[in-house]
Amino acid sequence: MKPDPQSPIMVKLSARQRRDALLADCALQRTALGLETRQLFEPLSGGNLRQAILARLKVPLMVAGGMLGLMLLRPRRSLPWLLRASALLRHASVALPIIRSMLQRLNQQQAPVEK
Repeated sequence: MKPDPQSPIMVKLSARQRRDALLADCALQRTALGLETRQLFEPLSGGNLRQAILARLKVPLMVAGGMLGLMLLRPRRSLPWLLRASALLRHASVALPIIRSMLQRLNQQQAPVEK
C-alpha cells in the first residue's frame, strides 16, 4: 500500500530524502529478485545441463534424422512407413501404462518370501 502523497510524513520529507528512500527500496527489490532467480535456476545448474538434455534426446534425434533421410531419398516409399510408425506409437502410448500396471501386479503377487 502506497502512502498518500498528501500525508504529513510525505510532506515533511524533502525530495532528496524521498529519492534516497526510493533508491533503497529498489535496491532491496533487486536483491530479492536476484535471490529468487538463483533459486529458480538452481535445479538446472546441477551438473552439465547440455549433456543431460542430449542424453535424453539422442535416440529421438537419430530416429528423426533417419526418417528425414528416407523421406528425402524415397518420399513415395517412406510416407506409408511413417504413417504406420505414428499409428504404432499412438497405440503403444495407450498400451504401455496398462502393461506396466499388469507387470507390477504380477511382481507383487510373486514376491519372494524372506527367511
